[in-house]
Amino acid sequence: MESALPAPRPQPLGPRILLVDDDPGVLKGLRGLLSDEGFSPVEARSAAEALRLLDAPGQPLALMVLDLRMPGMTGLELLARLPRPLPVPVVVLSGEASPAEAVQALKLGATDFVEKPPSPERLLTALRNALALSELREEQQRLQEELARPGHLVGDSPAMESLRKLIARVGPSDAAILITGETGTGKERVARALHLASGRKGRLVAVNCAAIPSTLLESELFGHERGAFSGATARRLGRIEQAHGGTLFLDELGDMPLELQAKLLRVLETKEVERLGGGLPVPVNVRILAATHRELTRAVQEGRFRQDLYFRLNVMPLHLPPLRERTEDLLPLARAFAAELAGPHVPLVLAPGAEEALRTWPWPGNVRELRNFIERQNLLRGDGPLSLTPESLAGPTALGAKTERLVLGQKSYREHVDDFERSLIKASLEEGGSVAGAARLLQVDRGKLYRRVKALGILVP
Repeated sequence: MESALPAPRPQPLGPRILLVDDDPGVLKGLRGLLSDEGFSPVEARSAAEALRLLDAPGQPLALMVLDLRMPGMTGLELLARLPRPLPVPVVVLSGEASPAEAVQALKLGATDFVEKPPSPERLLTALRNALALSELREEQQRLQEELARPGHLVGDSPAMESLRKLIARVGPSDAAILITGETGTGKERVARALHLASGRKGRLVAVNCAAIPSTLLESELFGHERGAFSGATARRLGRIEQAHGGTLFLDELGDMPLELQAKLLRVLETKEVERLGGGLPVPVNVRILAATHRELTRAVQEGRFRQDLYFRLNVMPLHLPPLRERTEDLLPLARAFAAELAGPHVPLVLAPGAEEALRTWPWPGNVRELRNFIERQNLLRGDGPLSLTPESLAGPTALGAKTERLVLGQKSYREHVDDFERSLIKASLEEGGSVAGAARLLQVDRGKLYRRVKALGILVP
């Protein structure tokens, strides 16, 4: 009697790739190529069908290959309708798109653009690069969330201990919280910890009100309908709607224009948002966290900030003291940044006198300045441990470092002034992280500083 042969084991399914194209021949070719390479292709012959598949429960999609020119909703319109960040990486595959459409697709978040007909090597390289980039972003998000948990907010000072207890207490509520503190103290990390402690299922959506021009901030926050203004080719959900079920973090709230403050107050009171060009309000379930380095009470007195909005947001004030007032946190933070930047197996070594130098430096850029300093030392360390010496700590910033003796007679007075201004602005850009952050550190108008950056030929990081 012949023994029954064992049933073949099912082959493990590879990453599910959504193919969006109205051409059956293209879909057939892509399906064969991806199946041979171990992927699991899923097909959609229209953008509307792709939307349904992206929203469908079950096994998630890993990536989308998208044609731009399709009947009905185009690929660009589909990209514009998706939330930010995009739910999956997108590789655009099109043979009829104009250069302007290709640029627009990349601006809307597409990872790569491949022309039809693609070579198998070019397409597979684009797909693998997009998947690898997505994995890196997911890992970065996981690490950020892990570090931002209330128990992982680094620091041994009484101020940090009180902060962790407060986050654990107020995090699960839906109350609005106003986070105050100097630039670079870690307000966004505290907001992330509050979001994780809340247990809300939606995302944390962050908006820097100082980094977005006032003419664009309204559309960014509230979204718009197609045709609401020139260039509005498709409906776009604003950041408030993107945070539905989660948390909206408004950083640098003190820079929000007065007319938008009134609209934000209405959202807080009615739990509804109206898109630009829209006729009907859309219900939203969003918790609002706000942060600022400005004194909002003074802004209220001067008429630059609405008093009713201030009271509505300041339900639970939370203040982050500057790093110079909690020097107990310097070493724990330095070790955490060293592990993040150099890896957990690279030791942080402090030479004699280095700890005292750490405590002596006033750290005007706060935690952000300390991280930048550790990153700079890591770039210079070679293959050995990450070492901190009193000499390296004598001037953590470009302004604190020793400067070369001026050689007079070779440059004009104007050239010497430009050199100094260039060093000053470069240092402030490094510590502030952006033109807006540098302007706050230097206490100058952002537009004026941007003009000086261009005039002096400074590369903005």
